[in-house]
Order: sequence, then structure tokens, then C-alpha cells
Amino acid sequence: MRRRALLLAMLPVAGLARAQGRAESQPQPPSQPALPDVPGFIQLIPAPGAPPVALAVRQVVRIGHADGRTAIDTTAFVQQRSVEPAEVVARRLAALGLRLVRLTDLNGAGTWIAADRVVLVRGPTERYATGARAAIVVVGLRFTTDVAVRESVPEVLAALRQALTP
Repeated sequence: MRRRALLLAMLPVAGLARAQGRAESQPQPPSQPALPDVPGFIQLIPAPGAPPVALAVRQVVRIGHADGRTAIDTTAFVQQRSVEPAEVVARRLAALGLRLVRLTDLNGAGTWIAADRVVLVRGPTERYATGARAAIVVVGLRFTTDVAVRESVPEVLAALRQALTP
């Protein structure tokens, strides 16, 4: 009787070990291959399970948010989206020499603009939502011609001055 109880008690443990053995023998999905390093490019993951893309650092004009993902606008009027947080993408680009200005979009989130890609800084017009204090025209925005921010025109100009000063 004692032996039978001991065997019954061991069944769940033996079953777990067999299940783990089967799980370990199952083929795992291959991870996405890394792209070769190229100076001036960073790798981004556009979506879970999608292969990485190479993004030219010097072509980035804005990093912001769209549809719950990070959106990166480029000088070619192409927008690349990534699952990486915008803050992380901005830090990686800045580490490679891109001069970025961090501002606040109308949703209160950070938006980063390449300082040397700014064409015009002006006050907001009536088409902007409440809270817009400046509009910045930037080369290469895909879905609009400018970015509305919560900072005032003098605050934007001060941030640009600081970013562009060697």
C-alpha cells in the first residue's frame, strides 16, 4: 500500500519531466537574423516576428508616436514604425551623432526632431488642437507638413540653439 501511494505521488513529477523533455525537443522558431553592421545605420524591429530593417541615421527627421508604436519620419518622406520605445530609438540615434531636440507632442508624449532638418518655427494656427504653442516645419514628414508641440516658439528656438551649438 505504501509503495503504491509513493508511485501515485510520483506520477505528476514524472509527467512533468516527460512534458519538459518533449518541449525541449520541439523545434524552436528561428530568431531573426541580425543584419550586418553598416556605419551610419541602426537596426530596428518593425513588428514582433518581423525581420529587422536598417535605418540610415542621418536621414531621420522625427521620432514620435503613431497608432501605439514608434514612428520614425525620414527625409525620403518614408515613415518607418518600430516596436521599440521612442525614447530608446532616440537615444540610439543620438549616440550615433544625430542632433535631436526633445519636445512634447499634443498628447503629452515626447517627440524628437532632428535639429538640422528644421525649416521653420512658428506659432500655431487655429487648425491645431488646444495646447499647441508652436508648429515646426520639418523636412521629410510623411503625413503632415509640420509638428505641433506644447513648447512655445522661444522655448523651441532655445532648444534648437542648444542642440546646434558645437
